[in-house]
Amino acid sequence: MKQVVCNYAPIRFLPYREVGEFINIGVVVHCPQTDFFGFKIVSPRRTRRITGFFPELDIKMFKSALEGVRRELKRIEAEHQPLETNKAVPLEIAREQMARFTGLVRKREGLLHFGEPGTLMTQSGREALDVLFARYVERYFAQPPEYHEIEMRRKLDDFLNQWNFGRWYERNKKIGDEEFHIIMPFVHRAQQRVEKVIRPLDLNKRDTTEIYQHGGTWVNNMERLKSRGLLPPHTVFTVEVPEEGKRLKAANTICDELRTVGVEPVNFNDVQKIRTAVKIEPVIHWPTRN
Repeated sequence: MKQVVCNYAPIRFLPYREVGEFINIGVVVHCPQTDFFGFKIVSPRRTRRITGFFPELDIKMFKSALEGVRRELKRIEAEHQPLETNKAVPLEIAREQMARFTGLVRKREGLLHFGEPGTLMTQSGREALDVLFARYVERYFAQPPEYHEIEMRRKLDDFLNQWNFGRWYERNKKIGDEEFHIIMPFVHRAQQRVEKVIRPLDLNKRDTTEIYQHGGTWVNNMERLKSRGLLPPHTVFTVEVPEEGKRLKAANTICDELRTVGVEPVNFNDVQKIRTAVKIEPVIHWPTRN
């Protein structure tokens, strides 16, 4: 089957341009030979990856920006009349549409912008769209369950350093004794005694069973530490929860069980509460007078 040349560019969400951290949320494709123009972007309901990267962000900003770019790309898509791959548009029209595509994906300000454009050979523009979306977007939005907590941990580490608390916490240390212990990502000691530990906990799972299973494991871990007199006096779990419905109810149940054990759950999206919970007040030893 005859192949065609397709130009493309990933669509990126970059809320803090000065930092440069972004996430791919879609892709646009244009095949000048057949005048195919298409786009594919994530659903506004798939916000978990976004909140994982930018927990302090108001998710309404993302949804608003996503809807804006969707409307614009839909309008552009309607202006193209794609042909079958065995036909070709006139050269002058192809060049004109290529110039328009280049103008569309040029670097610009805003929450959403386009990444570096590229070119590939494929059997159709629609096929290119599916392949590129899988490559640039789905590989990030379909991670194994534990991957999101790794991201949450990285983000929390950034917060601690940003707030100048990072130096007070050791990373990935054992809590417990020889018979039972777990690794906690952030551990604060005072005079060789563990005073505070922090751990991200992802309860924004696909269904209530996953929430109860994953959250219940950590409730049991904390109960076991407490029964052995090994639970640190200040144990903080920064928790990501679903937005609504039965899944949110299940996540809240886990949070209540953690409180009963003696763990303080803090919503991962509430940056100010996290800052308060993880803050360290260094002990100052004043010199004694003779």
